[in-house]
Amino acid sequence: MPRKKTFDTADAIRAARDRFWQYGYAATSLNDLEAVTGLNRSSLYQAFGGKRQLFALALDNYLEEVAIPRLAALEAPDAGPATIAAYFRGFTKLPPYLGCLMVNTITELGPHDEAARAAGAKYRLRVRRAFENALAGSECAGRRAELLTGALIGLLATARLSRTTAAHLARDTAAEVDTWA
Repeated sequence: MPRKKTFDTADAIRAARDRFWQYGYAATSLNDLEAVTGLNRSSLYQAFGGKRQLFALALDNYLEEVAIPRLAALEAPDAGPATIAAYFRGFTKLPPYLGCLMVNTITELGPHDEAARAAGAKYRLRVRRAFENALAGSECAGRRAELLTGALIGLLATARLSRTTAAHLARDTAAEVDTWA
């Protein structure tokens, strides 16, 4: 008779997500994953298939619980430049050195991992479309959406280096967008 699962899968994925988010894929060992999930190696393999599969689930969880909900206001029918400015102002109080798990993954794995590159491209497109939605009707919507997408990715990469500098970038971007209204 198989043993009954005694852990919450979603909690284990969230714990792994937070570890990958803070340290990256390469710097997270199976020992680290055992420590943060409370599962032994055998249970990790049985439940998730391995580190790579758990990482994919953690990335999906990050998108579902963190990144995509943040885009909801930009994707709303009534979004506009003020929504974009508020979105960027929301990044002025980032946790130190975390940035964005998706951006971190793009920079760490994107150059040599097709799945990471594809996930990053899909996320980037979603962000760009959210900005385009909020700029609908603007004569420069496409160009500005592309500029904002680059600004956001740059801001989130910078957050890994300096929370203060990232906060300045967020404020400056919001101030620039305020002039578009």
